[in-house]
Amino acid sequence: MLKALRVTPLLLAALAIGQAKAAPLVLDLSPSLTQGRYSGSIERSTYSDHGLRLSLSDGDVGGVGIRYSRMRIGQNQAPAILQDNYAVSAYLNQQLDGDGTLSYRVDGYRENNNDSSGLSGGATTYASRLSWLSAARTLRLSMAYARSSYPDALTVRQYTPALGIGLDHDDDWLALRMVLVRGLQPARAEGRSGTTGGELSWTHYFRAGLPLLPAYATLGLTLGEQVYAVNMDAMSVANLADIQRGGLSLGVDWKLSRHADLYALAAQTRYSNLTLANNYRLDVAYLDFLYNW
Repeated sequence: MLKALRVTPLLLAALAIGQAKAAPLVLDLSPSLTQGRYSGSIERSTYSDHGLRLSLSDGDVGGVGIRYSRMRIGQNQAPAILQDNYAVSAYLNQQLDGDGTLSYRVDGYRENNNDSSGLSGGATTYASRLSWLSAARTLRLSMAYARSSYPDALTVRQYTPALGIGLDHDDDWLALRMVLVRGLQPARAEGRSGTTGGELSWTHYFRAGLPLLPAYATLGLTLGEQVYAVNMDAMSVANLADIQRGGLSLGVDWKLSRHADLYALAAQTRYSNLTLANNYRLDVAYLDFLYNW
């Protein structure tokens, strides 16, 4: 399963937390579409995902959100894998009297599918994250924990420390995240009992008022290995046992109006299947339209 779709850059979340003022409730509606193709895979051929996210937030206090998506993975010699993904999320902000802001977040995820192995459907994940943003909004630290339960007595734990740094008068934001997955069953994870991966992203914010330029662009790089990984920013769980071995992405966001945004992303992710001695990649294009009231 594609691990990260629309990922809100850490600076956007930091600014939303750091600029807490009296503000009305904001309702966001965000439909999304992903289309992809596997290259060099013995088993898989195509990837698609249609999603819808709804959230209600108050910048002073916090917010709640839900997301549903329907995923389809075409296979070369077997019926397609069809999966329903459900997610719910809530967060709360706490001002620290000039010492920055704490943010608490909890998520829940459920994935149901027709995977013939019977080992990935019915997966349930609970995740939480604690983050701190400096008063100057130039430094963000966070720690996340996730616990995923799969059929046949598999419980996977994930630890995700992250660091964000604002650069060049807030025109740029550099983010580093480690993804430590533990508790794997080697027979179901290409011989691994745990994986270690890293994600590095650089976001540049363009000056407002310049015609045709996007609001921001994010370049992302994924290193190391990941399997069964949870991504709270994308509200997604990689519940299929594909070993991810790195990737590259470019996302661009345009402010269409006061209430509407369009986000586009192109990404390539590399995978391997040691059992089949098969290295392959997934190329995807992703669109997300956001409208708020």
